[in-house]
Amino acid sequence: KAMSTLDSESCLQQGYAEWDKELNIQYQALLKGQASGVKKSIVQSQRDWLTYQKSYFTALDNFYRQQQGTVWGLVDAQAKLDFIRNKAIELNTLRGSLDVSGGNG
Repeated sequence: KAMSTLDSESCLQQGYAEWDKELNIQYQALLKGQASGVKKSIVQSQRDWLTYQKSYFTALDNFYRQQQGTVWGLVDAQAKLDFIRNKAIELNTLRGSLDVSGGNG
């Protein structure tokens, strides 16, 4: 329903926040019940991913900032939303990968 670039940006920011929340839900669910060694490696992996995310987002910002026009801010925001959404889905997929019964993980 966005009628302007500002509206679109607000929607993307809200979507990002919702996917970030979902990522944290999936992360906590994945950690639940894991042996300490497994939990430790998952936590370290997520820390490494957060470092990568920060670097990648800086690269996205620099890449799109060089373009002319306000649409590139939206493209940048969409790329960040997609990135965080994909990680949430990845964590959910990992958590459900041990369920070979055909049910939802």
